Amino acid sequence: MPLIVKDEPQEFPLCPEGLHAAILVDAVDLGEQESKFGTKHKLSLCFETQLMDEEGKPFILVKRYTWSLHEKSNLRKDLERFRNRKFTLAELSEGVDLEEYIGMSCNILVVHNEVDEGKVYSNIESVLPYKNSRGLVAYKELTSSGTYTRVIERVNYQTPEEFSANGVTS
Repeated sequence: MPLIVKDEPQEFPLCPEGLHAAILVDAVDLGEQESKFGTKHKLSLCFETQLMDEEGKPFILVKRYTWSLHEKSNLRKDLERFRNRKFTLAELSEGVDLEEYIGMSCNILVVHNEVDEGKVYSNIESVLPYKNSRGLVAYKELTSSGTYTRVIERVNYQTPEEFSANGVTS
């Protein structure tokens, strides 16, 4: 009996391009990942927009980063724009706790990128501070929908080390 496997692409609603109010809802340690530059420790930041899709659900967008606060790293650039100021040397040597950013309001600049097969993806180009109606930076202005469950709180969650050692659990 043949076992035929086909590519059955799922269609997800595409977040429109532009600047959207959002909340950082998760920071996920992805562990060591292979890249074209070798094995790198990676993380992702997950944002929930205030903009809703056709079903009334907020768009969730994720941006991946290398685990680095080097002055040229994308993570550092986005965090400094997000907080509307550069890190001090003391902050950098102490380290940055991404958990402290969870729940903070921001703006994300969303762009559409097309891949080889003509499929279009919504990607976060930049993370910027959120400004309230008076034009003031406001980090606790927005509230999340409450529908997103953080990765570390999900059933069968595995740390990156456990996942690498054991693989996916059902």
